[in-house]
Amino acid sequence: MANPLFNQLNQSSMMQQFQAFKQNPMQFLLNNKINIPEQFMNDPKAAVQYLMNNGQMSQAQFDSISKLAQQIGLKI
Repeated sequence: MANPLFNQLNQSSMMQQFQAFKQNPMQFLLNNKINIPEQFMNDPKAAVQYLMNNGQMSQAQFDSISKLAQQIGLKI
């Protein structure tokens, strides 16, 4: 099943999406139908693991996002 967040990232500017995420991470996730329980919101590794465990993100999607993040200077 395609994930709306990853489809949108492919269709629009990565920087615009990143800015929207930085301004309001929770709203960004909700707008993109990404469900992460509050208990994981302050732990990025746990949040990613939750998404992978629940089929909301694949390893290939994570690898792709990690590569893009590194290209724009973020440390993962």
